[in-house]
Amino acid sequence: MNELVYWIWLSLCCSPDTSTFSKLIYDFTDPKEIFEAEEKEISRCIGFRNSDRSRLFEKDLDKAKSIYDFCTKHNVGILTYADPKYPNSLRDINTPPVLLYYRGQLPDFNSRFFVAAVGTRTLSDYGRRNAFKICYDLASAGTVIVSGMAIGVDGVSLAGALEAGGETIAILGSGID
Repeated sequence: MNELVYWIWLSLCCSPDTSTFSKLIYDFTDPKEIFEAEEKEISRCIGFRNSDRSRLFEKDLDKAKSIYDFCTKHNVGILTYADPKYPNSLRDINTPPVLLYYRGQLPDFNSRFFVAAVGTRTLSDYGRRNAFKICYDLASAGTVIVSGMAIGVDGVSLAGALEAGGETIAILGSGID
């Protein structure tokens, strides 16, 4: 079994707004070990009242395999918490994501400067010009622009960075499918 399937399974089990993953990865070596762990070992690690417990006890990899197959078919990369390319800025928070899905080239998260550009979906002409120009100038100087792909400031900011030949990271507000 590909180890990424276990990472995907773990990401499906751990709610993003809880410390479940942080506790598990501290006590266990990897997701496969967590998958193979007994209920009492998991409960001792995360607590008996943790809302993620029941999902961790379901030892079904079908959905994880399906996601893995989708990613393989559609050229979607999977960056796990254990990967050296995983951003330190995320690794250091209390509730880091188990993994990140991506398409395209990954920048060096740990040595580059990033600026997030987010804002309203309904822009004035003034807002549109300035969001574009600011991100154009930042990208021209080597800054990676991070934004959503929504209409408005997000899209205009990314367009400015791309026009400058810069690098962007577009965060999706929904699943990769």
